[in-house]
Parts: sequence; C-alpha cells; structure tokens
Amino acid sequence: MMNTVSLVKMSVASLMMTLVAGCSEYGDFTQEQICRASLAAVKGKSPTIMTIEEVRKDPETEREVFFISYKRPDDGKKWHYKCRIVRTRAVLAQGKEGRWRDQAQDPTIRFQIEGQDLHINETFPDGSTAMNVTYSIYMLGGKPSESN
Repeated sequence: MMNTVSLVKMSVASLMMTLVAGCSEYGDFTQEQICRASLAAVKGKSPTIMTIEEVRKDPETEREVFFISYKRPDDGKKWHYKCRIVRTRAVLAQGKEGRWRDQAQDPTIRFQIEGQDLHINETFPDGSTAMNVTYSIYMLGGKPSESN
C-alpha cells in the first residue's frame, strides 16, 4: 500500500514539473508578438502591419531586442522602433539609436495575459490612462506551434 502511494505521489510530482517546464513566462504569447502588439496599440495601428526586421540580444541585459518597422497606410512613410520586454512592460525606443522610453517622464506600457488575450495598457506619468487595447493571440499570428 505504501509503495503505491509513493508511486502516485512521484507520478503527480513528475507530471507537475513537466507541466510547469512547458509553460512560457508569457503563456502562449511570444515576446515578438507582445512587442508588435504593444507598438500597434500605442500607435493606433493594426499589429498586422508591424514587421520584425531583426532580433538582437542586448549584451548588457541579455534581453532580446526586437527591431520593428511599419509603413503608415495613409502616406506610406516607414517608421522604425525597437522594443524589449521587461517583466510585464514593453519598453520602446524610436529608431535604431533612439533612447529607451523607460524614464519617469515617459508613458509606461504594461501588458497582462489572460488565456488567449493580451491586454495592453499605456499610462502617463501622472497616472492617467492613455489607452487600453486587447488582442487575441489569433490577431497576432496564433500560437507559435500553429504558425509552423
């Protein structure tokens, strides 16, 4: 009897470790999807026009930096940004050499994941809300395993 109980406990523990190991820090979303969605939300554009041009690892922080561009539909002008994810924040910079918008005087872009939905919220330094936008994972290209 004791051996059966021990075996069941070990099996449950093993299953739990497997489930936790398979979970991403950001659910089914990738950092790339979060960056594309964050920039789209802030600029009032569709995430489908956001193009990842390059991904680099920041040597100081070891975080991935996504270089994103989009063409403004009304005049065709191409805009360039970079984005990195820091916990529950998306931090943007304009152009390849622009400063990171992570100072006290900058708006803060936060995201929250609830199942298949990504909620993005931008707040100004005074605490007022600039915008709240929600994207389904399917609006951002689906789950990573589904896009292959």
